[in-house]
Amino acid sequence: MKPPCYLIVLAFLPSFSFCEIVVKGDGILQDTSLTKNEATPTKPQASKPDPAGDDLILFDNGDVMHGTFGGIQGGLLWERKDIDRPIKFSIPAIRQVVFKGSSGVVMEKETSFITLVSGDRIPGKIVSLDDKSLVVKSSVVGDLKIPREHIKSLSPNPFDGELFYSGPYNSNGWMILDYRKTKEKDKAKEIAGEEKKPKKEVIQENGKVKEESSAWIHSGASFYSLDNRALVYPDANMPDIGRLKFKAKWKGRLNLTLALHSDFTRVLPAEKKEEPKAEEAEEIEDGEKPKAEGEQKPRKKEQPEKQDPAPLQKERLVDFRKNNAFQNIAWINPSKRTHADMFGTGYTMTLYSSYPNLSRNYFSETGVARTQRMASVRSNISLSEGGDAEIEIRYNRKESLMILFINGTYAAQWNDLGGFPGDGTGFGIVNNTSNARVRISEVMITSWNGMTDSANSMIHPDRDLVLLGNGTDRFSGQVIEIKDGVALLKSAYMNAEIPVKDLSKIVLKKSTSTDLDSDDLSEDLTWAKEPMTIIYKPFGKIRLNPISAERNLLSGNSPFFGEITVDLSSAAMLRFTEGSPDLSDWFDDL
Repeated sequence: MKPPCYLIVLAFLPSFSFCEIVVKGDGILQDTSLTKNEATPTKPQASKPDPAGDDLILFDNGDVMHGTFGGIQGGLLWERKDIDRPIKFSIPAIRQVVFKGSSGVVMEKETSFITLVSGDRIPGKIVSLDDKSLVVKSSVVGDLKIPREHIKSLSPNPFDGELFYSGPYNSNGWMILDYRKTKEKDKAKEIAGEEKKPKKEVIQENGKVKEESSAWIHSGASFYSLDNRALVYPDANMPDIGRLKFKAKWKGRLNLTLALHSDFTRVLPAEKKEEPKAEEAEEIEDGEKPKAEGEQKPRKKEQPEKQDPAPLQKERLVDFRKNNAFQNIAWINPSKRTHADMFGTGYTMTLYSSYPNLSRNYFSETGVARTQRMASVRSNISLSEGGDAEIEIRYNRKESLMILFINGTYAAQWNDLGGFPGDGTGFGIVNNTSNARVRISEVMITSWNGMTDSANSMIHPDRDLVLLGNGTDRFSGQVIEIKDGVALLKSAYMNAEIPVKDLSKIVLKKSTSTDLDSDDLSEDLTWAKEPMTIIYKPFGKIRLNPISAERNLLSGNSPFFGEITVDLSSAAMLRFTEGSPDLSDWFDDL
């Protein structure tokens, strides 16, 4: 039963159990921008700070509330400026908390991180390593000592040097490409039809505001597709030599198109000059005076020299955006739906369940949109209906090279003999299957050191692998220790001392690492209950069973590194339900 008065609800909120708190309805506790069952406006406005607080809490049933994270004490404490004391929520009823004001981990030049066999990624400086343990110094967890058998890899210089994008932790800068109305007659008919309708009918139909749903929804750190309109990020700043990596999860048959190195600029068709009407031409002929006898015919006027054609007119997608907020742009001409018309000059890669293909998109000298399919050296891929995958694309504009990896395995390669078209740096995604759904997360655009080996080839059962920052040199053997900024590598052929600053990655041998799939796995290395995950931008990920928390500090236990206290001031979110989508019914609506 909906409470009759908002003030009465606020007065009794602290004493209610979670199931008695009504978040939906007409009160100010509703947030329609992320609620899963509400339609998102086709033209979102720039987000404004909420007076209740900048953080968001997303409940298991999809409800959303603004406010400020207040800590964990026998439940999650939630503060609002319009309520005089914190609200306590049961943690099993919460999916995630998003820290809107988070600034993320500052990427220093020498920032590094370590990856555990559990999937945890801890940002920090590598202090030392021996045969027993690793010591890391982190602004997030402080000084931490971790048993060596729990370490999967060390990344002294991640992202091959430079990170250009990581997210989507928010939707800023992203756009949805919408359809244009090309005929003014259609618009006039629509206006006439609206004028004939009663005002109430125009505003409401069946008691509900008529509103077109968005093609993509942003929630947490993911985008979810609802139809086949394109989601694009023109400001991706893809470097000339780099890597694009993201995770995709889908239900239905996979048919995903990626716009790569697109400039989102297209050529407009030339304006046709109107010919004189037939009646006007006849009048000119009839108006000619008869010539007298002996009168010389007037000389024909000399034809003017042919002038060079006028320069082609162009339009850019970014010129149509109003601000940096997530928004729809009326850009697609329904009669011109080539990839060049939609994304401009660049490439489009389409991923099917069994194979990929790559197309080269450009405009001819006369402004005609062209799409050329590229031949590839490829291996078959197998992506089932309703699956997930990590997609990685490595590319080199200077060498006209593009390589596709799926789940760490080589899938295809293209060499464009004509060279990369244009100089675009934008990125986009289209879900081409109308009855399928796609979730996109963990998007990263980084530099690339040129190494063409797959990620899976960097794992060896009996040897540690060391990859240098130049992308070509790598060694195998045993990393004896890391001390004073130098790694000591011992092999059958040499002993080498390598400065850590020259290393890109160290992958420890699998035979001595903790095997989480082993039947003999100690109970001490299993989670007593489902842990929560703390997400840091751009790469931190720490799982803990929470003990207690204040606004900026959280204490918890992990079977892999014991009890620790982590700093939340730079966290992006807390995720309490691991492995499930951010919108609980997103995969259940087909």
